[in-house]
Amino acid sequence: MSYNYDQCVQSIQGHRRMAYGCCHNPDTTANAAAATAIETSTPDLEVFQKSMDEFAILSKHCPMTPLLWMQYAHDTEVLVEGLMMLESSSNETEGGDDQQQRLQQMQAKKGALESSTGILELALAEFPGCALLHLFYLESLADYVHQCEGLRQLNAKCGAVVMEAYDRQATIERLNAAFDIAWTSVGRGTHVNEGMVVTEIYRLHGSFLLFQLSSVAADIKSGAADHVPEIDTILQQLSSLFEKWSKTPMGEGSNDEMMQDLECIWDEACSLVISVCDSEQQKLKRKQDLEQQKLSLWENIDNERKRTSSLTNILSSNENEVDVAMSNEGIALPWQSLFPDQQKMVDSNDFGISRHTQSLKRSITKWNQILLSDTIRFLFGLGGSETSRAFSKSASFLQRTYQDIAKNGKSAQNCASILQEHFVTHTYTLIGSMYERALSECPTIESLWISYLNFLIRLRNESEEPDVLSDLSNTLQSVSHRAIRNCPYSSTLFEMRMNILGLTSVSNLEPDDISAVMQEATELGFLNHNREAMLHLRLVAIHVVKRKLLASVSLGTTSSANGPGKDYDQCEEMGLLSVPTKKKSTQGMITYQSLNPAAVEEAQDLIEDIRDMYDEADNFLFKSHSAWSEGKVSFWKHRALTEAYALCPIGQALKKSLCNGDVMDDEIESEVDKEAIRCFEKLVKAQKPSHPDSWREYIRYVSASHLYGGIGGNSAQSQPDGVAVVASTLRRTRGLYQKAMSSVKKAGQATNNISHNMHSWLGKGIDSTMFHRDYDTALSDLSREYLEFERIAGSEESLSHAITLVRSKLANWNPSLGPAVAITNEVDPNGKRKLDTSNDVSMPDHGSSMLTDDHEQQDEEEVGNQSKSKRAKVKTDLKQPKKTDGVHKVRIGKMEYPAHPYTIHVSKLSKDTEDMDLADAFRSEF
Repeated sequence: MSYNYDQCVQSIQGHRRMAYGCCHNPDTTANAAAATAIETSTPDLEVFQKSMDEFAILSKHCPMTPLLWMQYAHDTEVLVEGLMMLESSSNETEGGDDQQQRLQQMQAKKGALESSTGILELALAEFPGCALLHLFYLESLADYVHQCEGLRQLNAKCGAVVMEAYDRQATIERLNAAFDIAWTSVGRGTHVNEGMVVTEIYRLHGSFLLFQLSSVAADIKSGAADHVPEIDTILQQLSSLFEKWSKTPMGEGSNDEMMQDLECIWDEACSLVISVCDSEQQKLKRKQDLEQQKLSLWENIDNERKRTSSLTNILSSNENEVDVAMSNEGIALPWQSLFPDQQKMVDSNDFGISRHTQSLKRSITKWNQILLSDTIRFLFGLGGSETSRAFSKSASFLQRTYQDIAKNGKSAQNCASILQEHFVTHTYTLIGSMYERALSECPTIESLWISYLNFLIRLRNESEEPDVLSDLSNTLQSVSHRAIRNCPYSSTLFEMRMNILGLTSVSNLEPDDISAVMQEATELGFLNHNREAMLHLRLVAIHVVKRKLLASVSLGTTSSANGPGKDYDQCEEMGLLSVPTKKKSTQGMITYQSLNPAAVEEAQDLIEDIRDMYDEADNFLFKSHSAWSEGKVSFWKHRALTEAYALCPIGQALKKSLCNGDVMDDEIESEVDKEAIRCFEKLVKAQKPSHPDSWREYIRYVSASHLYGGIGGNSAQSQPDGVAVVASTLRRTRGLYQKAMSSVKKAGQATNNISHNMHSWLGKGIDSTMFHRDYDTALSDLSREYLEFERIAGSEESLSHAITLVRSKLANWNPSLGPAVAITNEVDPNGKRKLDTSNDVSMPDHGSSMLTDDHEQQDEEEVGNQSKSKRAKVKTDLKQPKKTDGVHKVRIGKMEYPAHPYTIHVSKLSKDTEDMDLADAFRSEF
């Protein structure tokens, strides 16, 4: 079912305003001032519950925007904490001290943070490229560690253990993994002008490493264990963090205080390391080692910062365009006001909790300005065409650089080499990070999703490494799933989703997975009004399952010396089908084999699934659109071709392999062939008058049907029999040609039933050419093929009859719109002059010139045939006009040629006259 997104969001914001009460003022300064009041007061929990219900409804229908996810997590945290405090206050006994109340608060906060961080993990799965979302998640998770450590330290004084050792270690590993993911997503140069957020992430990571170092130092001092090797490990992690920090391109102002931050963190780490030394001599030696380590580290950092500065200059141009576009659309994030210079305040009321633990506590004031304002527009999914174009330009720039590396290798050209070296380190994932950032700002822009998916598909097709293929397949499935959730109105994205499922899950693809995508598109309701899109998507779904069937049969019936069998979309030499010779091929030799029972059963199930999908499409669309002739033609053409060239031949072969002689081969072939013939009959009857292309497909199948009689077995028996099938096929083909000529309309008649719907098929991949193809051109092709068939496989009588039928259909064909064709004096071996089309100055209009040639060829051949044989008599009730009546002629040399009635005769021209001289002369006259 469809939904009103704006109404859901407005309802959520209304409940939030009522719940917070004091934060209804849209001014961010007022919101900042109210942070303390929110922390000490209890919001309206009943109204909060309504807000949570609205969030749940919205998240069920579609992915929320990054800021909505953050508000959802924040409100959940406040609600859970309030409920837990309410429950603990009801159970509180008189005489409770401040320490007990503090423990209750920390336990409530810990439980609330567990819920909110779980929500934020879901948010990051939807928008992994949002830097602010990563920062909020990391600070929330760090605050969770702060609450857990505070509880552990306070309860240790009371002799109780709340957080077991393995729980603590698992939480620390979870936060370490979150930092690595954040750096991969936003810390490699794709968020240059969001450097303030990236800097906050690095600072928090540094504080977290200092916390770990202080915990190890405390354990060593207490004699709990010898953790000296662990100290060296943390120092190595700290050095790695500094190098990553220096390699990260960040915009102006983000790196101003980097060295100051590094100095502060390093000095604090050194003091903790030195504090665990037992003697003064050990302290002195350790201090000298740390100073030497710092000199080497700082030298590397300075070199990296110089290179990073050049890289930042290259990337800043596109980044600035993104900032301008976001500012013009009113979605830019006010970094300076949200990240002011401020020192973290240490709560003096934390009852002996270490300051390194307190440094992990989340800042309330900063986030309330973002999460409690009604005027904020950033990260609300409001990025429009201007912002999406700026991001697309940045992604295209990165793609061109990556392609240059793939083609030419590493370049040494000035500043371009720095970016290429950066790509050598980070590969294609850098481009993916840029797309993910763009989608966090513009999640509803269809073109961005399409561009991202096409980039991933192209990479997958070009890659040969198994690990890379696996990663790209997983990414494709994730991105395509998020794409249709964010843009449920896009038929193109639903089509890409089904094709990607078929591409990445060939071996284990289930038709139910494809049907589920189609069902989702139907149930969401955004495309139900578009019958063309709904038909097209169903045909795409069938096409994906058909590929699975063909791949299963092809791989299951072949094997090669070099590995697995041949897939259906690969090439095969014709020599493999010829008579074997003594000379054997050493490369790519194919061995044919029978399908195993499991593969036979799978193929039969897939055939049934495909036919069920066709039946569902027929029932869904044409019961409500019974007069939709164009859709019926497209549907039955697709089904007829699938039955004729895939389902019927494979089904026939499978039945022959299973019957074991119990059923005659001709009965099997007749049974499976009926379905294809039935679909072709439906096709040619779906539109009145029939479209010539529909008959051409039908005739093409029947004329080659004798080639398919031997599929699945070596028996030469077929219906009628091995000898009679040749003449029978010719007779059936001729009968279909005659039925086709009697059911199509004459050339030159107006077309009323497809022009108004032509625009709706633009961009559709399947059968769209039928409805854009000119009817008279298709009729010309049908007529030409009919005459060619009779010349090759007919008699004089059948050819003359075909000429009569064709002439009756093309009698009103007016080739006047065709281009002028120069007549040259070139003579062919038969002594006839030729038409020279090499000097055409315009494109042919609907093939009218070909029709003119065909008329002349028909006339010449008819005269030749009648002069050779007097027995060629045409039986017809039509009055035959004299060929010399009303025929305009033009004389060239001593010969006369039929000419168009509007031909203009020009004489006495100069030899230097060119065709455009005539065009200019006529243009001035008319």
